Amino acid sequence: MMPFRFLHLEKAVSTNAYLQEIPEKERARCVVYADEQTAGKGMGTNTWESEPGANLTFSMGVDMTFLKAADQFLLSQAVPLGLLEVLDQRLPSETLSVKWPNDLYFGHRKLCGILVNSTIHGMDMGVSVIGIGLNVNQMHFQDWPTHPISMKMILNQEVALEPLLHQLVEAVDRWIQQLRTLQGINEIKKGYLSRLYRYQTWAEYEVNGIRVKRRIIGIDPFGRLEAVDESGVQYVYDIKEIKFV
Repeated sequence: MMPFRFLHLEKAVSTNAYLQEIPEKERARCVVYADEQTAGKGMGTNTWESEPGANLTFSMGVDMTFLKAADQFLLSQAVPLGLLEVLDQRLPSETLSVKWPNDLYFGHRKLCGILVNSTIHGMDMGVSVIGIGLNVNQMHFQDWPTHPISMKMILNQEVALEPLLHQLVEAVDRWIQQLRTLQGINEIKKGYLSRLYRYQTWAEYEVNGIRVKRRIIGIDPFGRLEAVDESGVQYVYDIKEIKFV
C-alpha cells in the first residue's frame, strides 16, 4: 500500500479543514500536521485548545471505499484503538479508555480528541478525513469540563512529537485496514467495548436537562449509545442526546 505523504504547516486554521479542501482523490494517504491551529475543530461547534508547538494536531486522509456507508461508525471504533496501541506502550494502559463516541480519556480527564469526517457516495464511503488532537507537552489548560491532561503531565517528561506522530499514523492505519475482513471487524467491535469509558458501570448523565442514572450496555450498528436505567428500561442515545456529567 502506498505510504502516507506528510505535509507540515507552521500554522493552520484547522488541519481537518485544510485537508478537506484538497481534491478527494489527492486526500487519501495524506497527513497534514500543524505546529499551531488557530481554530482546531471539535465535535459540533466545539473547538480544540492547543498551545503552539506543544501538541500533536493532525489530520489524515484514508480511502474507505471498501466500506458501506451504513457501517461508517466502524471507522470511529478503529481509530481510537490504533491510538491506544501506541499510547498503551507509553502510559499506564489501565487508565486509558475511549469516551463515546471516540475521545480518549486518562482516568476521568481528556487526553485526545478525534473528529471523523466521511465522504459518502451513494451506498458507499469515499475518502475519510480523521482529525486528531493529542495533548502531548502542554502543561496548562483552561478549566474545560473535560479537565484536559497531557502526556507530559502524566510522565513528568517531554515527549518527542515527530516520532510519536509517525507511530500513531501507522497504528491507526493498521487498525483501519482490519475493517476489510469480518474477523477484523469483530475484533474492533470487541476491542472498542473493552476500552469504553464507563462501560457496564452506573453513572450520572444529563438527558433533556435532567440528571439521570444510566448503565452503558453497548453500541448499536449506527454508533448510538445503548443504556439501561435502574428499572431495566433500555434507551438508545444519539450524539448530543445524552451528556456525560
